[in-house]
Formats: sequence, C-alpha cells, structure tokens
Amino acid sequence: MIGDEIIGLFEAIGALGLVISFAIISFLDGFAIPTLPEAWLILIAISDTGVPKPIWALTLILVGTSAAVSAQALLYCTIKRVGLPRRLKGWMTRYTKFLIVSDEKLAFMNWLAPVVPFTGAFIAVCGWRARRAFIYSIMGGLIKMTIIVGIAVAFPLIFSPDMVADASLVLILAVLGLSLTITYLRRRMLSKKMTPEDASKCQLDDHDAKTL
Repeated sequence: MIGDEIIGLFEAIGALGLVISFAIISFLDGFAIPTLPEAWLILIAISDTGVPKPIWALTLILVGTSAAVSAQALLYCTIKRVGLPRRLKGWMTRYTKFLIVSDEKLAFMNWLAPVVPFTGAFIAVCGWRARRAFIYSIMGGLIKMTIIVGIAVAFPLIFSPDMVADASLVLILAVLGLSLTITYLRRRMLSKKMTPEDASKCQLDDHDAKTL
C-alpha cells in the first residue's frame, strides 16, 4: 500500500514523521490517488506519541484537511492555466447536473459521498465560485476528520487495551464500507436519472476526450 511506504519513510522521526506522512497521504488523496486516508487517520490518531490527545487530534484534523484542500487548489490552478479538452469539460458539466447537488456545495458533499474525483478540476471547469467552493471543501474536511478522530480517540476510553486494536479495525472497515456504500447508492441514483441518450453522449464524450 502507498500509505505503508510513506509512513515507512518518516516513522523514524516519531510524531512529526506521522504528521508529515498523513499530510502526504491526504495530499495524494486530494488528487484522487487511493491512499485510504480515513484508515490511516484512525491508526495515527490512536498512536501513542506522547503528545496530549486533544493537541494530537487537532493537529491531525488541521493537517489532513489543509493537505487535501491544497491538492485540490493546485489542481484547480493547473486546470485554469492549462485547460482541458472541450468535450471532456462538457462531459464534466453534464455529469454534475445529474447529481442532487451540482454547485459549490458539491465540494462539501464530496467529502461525505465521493461521487466526483479530482474536485479541483470540477471547480475549475463547472463555473463554480472558487472561493465559496474551497470554503465548503474546508468545512467538509474538518467535519469528516473531526468525527473520525473523535471516535478513534474515544476508543481507549471505552475499550480495554486488548480490545482497542480490534475495535480500531472494525471502525476502519465501517468507515470504508460506509463510504463505498454511499458512493454506490449515489451513482445508482445518478444512473436512474440519466436517459439512454444522455448516457450514450457521456460515453461518447469520454471516449473522444481520451483520444485527444
């Protein structure tokens, strides 16, 4: 796994290494590279680093959110400067219109139910107000990571030391399972809303974009 390799590079410097590792993991996730940041957030949050738990939890929340949103912002600036093929931009715009939320609020919702990859690219292409979209994205990241960290930090208070590892594994699987389920349900709802003609247009545009 990518996360294992990243943490292996920095684990020798202790708590700072874990923070740096999680920042990189979250940054890569902002580019839609599958690094499973939720799972690593739980494992790092319950690590015994010697840092007071409230400070450790707040640090992870702020670092993780900042890194992910920074990746989105970098992608946004790159797309704004370089651009994308016209057909691909048309496909992206039509795709968001089929979603329940299709404006800047999608940057917030995507933290809870990731239905669009490359959030920064969608902000650049779909005509969203960038400042508002990134504010929503920051809010979504802070809320999601606060919930995950809050539950993880509470584990040692609820469970015995022997059960913390098992409980953490259950939480990781639950978070990943819930994310996949929500994403599947949202995409299924999307497919029902699309007409066969719309679907064929999207497939055609996607094929054309790949050939450009």
